[in-house]
Amino acid sequence: MKHNSFSLFLHMLSVSVFALLFLAGIAGELRAEGGKDDSVTTFRVITPPDPNFIPMSVLRAKAGEWMPGVEVELVMVPSGDPSTMRAMLYSRAADFALFSVPGGSRFVDSGITNLSLVGVHVWKGVHLLAQESVGSVRELDGQRLIAVPAVMTPSHMVAKHALHLEGVNADFTSGRGGPVLMARLSSPGSAPLGFVAPEPMVSIILRRQQKENWPVRYKVLMDLQAVASPRTGETPLGGLWVVEPGRVRANKDAARTFVDGFRRAVDYADDPRHVEEVADIVSGAMKEVYGQRASPAVYRSMLKSPRLRLDFRDARAVEKVVVKELKRIYGVVVDEKVFRSVF
Repeated sequence: MKHNSFSLFLHMLSVSVFALLFLAGIAGELRAEGGKDDSVTTFRVITPPDPNFIPMSVLRAKAGEWMPGVEVELVMVPSGDPSTMRAMLYSRAADFALFSVPGGSRFVDSGITNLSLVGVHVWKGVHLLAQESVGSVRELDGQRLIAVPAVMTPSHMVAKHALHLEGVNADFTSGRGGPVLMARLSSPGSAPLGFVAPEPMVSIILRRQQKENWPVRYKVLMDLQAVASPRTGETPLGGLWVVEPGRVRANKDAARTFVDGFRRAVDYADDPRHVEEVADIVSGAMKEVYGQRASPAVYRSMLKSPRLRLDFRDARAVEKVVVKELKRIYGVVVDEKVFRSVF
């Protein structure tokens, strides 16, 4: 009887030891996983499918190489949809956001107090296209033109200013991207005499009209930013913004690493030596995030052309330029809170 009791005791002891070891293993795994999670900071970034997306897609692809311990999660927002963007910024749906400098300045002025500009990185990328039969911009005076992605977005606002300087007054209507826009541009019965659009939409349209043999053909008639800012040929267009200052401030080292990585991505995307690689990265990211199936050839064409200018400059370094140009071109009075430093 004692023998049986002792055997039962050993059995229960072994079970207990096994259970403790099992639980200790689970705890160790949880600690290891927790340590892994704690060692990686993931920043969520709002970005529409416009020139802002180009360096950010490169940074996401190169994150492991360029900024160990920091990862990027892209948060999609439709292009030319200020109401959705406003809602996402107000609710702090991400840590950072990529969108226009004039648009962000307007949001700050309207009471979204959590925003601050980190830097400007798109200085050129909006163009006026016209049917190939158009020989002069003055032929567009009084005509109905399309603003892509919409009226009152930066592409429309800079176009309106540039055309005014040329003595041309046009009537603009919104023309969001997608199949409806393509059908409208390619149909002789509905095609406008001209339209304004940012990259990469310009390159997408130029390639599609050639590939699909459109009966209506367009050409780039004017670099709108060169006309709007004749001394420099550029305007502060695309910006990197802080959206969630509390979390960014609590992760200052990671935030600085992220911004340094983004600056590197801007330089990388603007370097002619990397055209092939960047075109493949951007094409793949556009398909994955936005369902846009433009081939790498579209982005190669854009990157090889003079239609896009990327150059990251810190907000403080360009504060005077931003304040002056936004007032002159867009009629936006910039609140000084735009330039406050978070980290």
